[in-house]
Amino acid sequence: MTATVAPPAPSKREAGRKSVPVGTSPRVSLLPPEIGDRNRQLGVQRLLRLAMFGVFILVVAAIGAAWYYSFTAQAGLAAEQLKTQDLAQQQLQYSEVQSAINAVRLGEAALVVGGSTEIDWQDYLTQVQGSLPDGVSLDTFSVEAATITEQYPQSTVPLEGARIATLQFTALSKDLPDIPAWLDRLRELPGFVDAKPGSIVLLEDGSYSASVTMHIDAQAYSNRLTAETEEAE
Repeated sequence: MTATVAPPAPSKREAGRKSVPVGTSPRVSLLPPEIGDRNRQLGVQRLLRLAMFGVFILVVAAIGAAWYYSFTAQAGLAAEQLKTQDLAQQQLQYSEVQSAINAVRLGEAALVVGGSTEIDWQDYLTQVQGSLPDGVSLDTFSVEAATITEQYPQSTVPLEGARIATLQFTALSKDLPDIPAWLDRLRELPGFVDAKPGSIVLLEDGSYSASVTMHIDAQAYSNRLTAETEEAE
C-alpha cells in the first residue's frame, strides 16, 4: 500500500514574501513612494518646458516671417511711389507739348463734328446744272439746311421721306421746258428725296423761267473732313 504525502502549507510569513527569480540579485527600494512620484512630476515638467520652448520658437519664426513680408511690401510700395513721382516729373516737363497735342485733337474733333453736316454746295450746284436739259441754265438758287446744333424740320405730309435740306432754284429756258423729264434727271443726284415743280413764267424776251423745290437727305453730305481724319489715322 502506497501513501501520498502532501507538501506542507506555507506559513503566513512565507506567503507575504515575494519570490525572487533564480540567478538575479535581489533589489529593494528603500525610498519612500513620495520620492518616486516627485521624480515623475519633474519629468512631466521638463516635457512641458520643452513644449513651451518649441511654441516660443514657432511664434518667433512667425513674427519674423510677418515682419519680412511687411518690410518687402513696404519696400516695393516705396519703389512704385518713386516711379510714380518720376513719371509725374517727366509729364510736367512735357506738359506744354501735351497741351498742344490736346488742342490739336480738340480741333480735329471740332472739324469732324462741324464737317458732319457739310455739303459741298459748289459741287452740288454743278451737278444740278449738269442735270438740266441742253439750253437750260440756273438762274437763282437758295438753300435751307440742318446745322450741327439744330435738326432740319421734317414734313408732316405722309409718305414723304426724311430730309436734311431744301433746295429752291429757278432755271431759264428758251423753249418751254420738259418738266417731267427734268425731274427724272434730278433723281440721279446724291441724296435726292423728292422734287416738286413750281411756276413756269413766260418772260418778256420770250424765254421761260421755271422753279423747282427739291429735298435731299444725308447722302448728300460730303464727309470730306471725316475721310481726311481717317486717312491721317
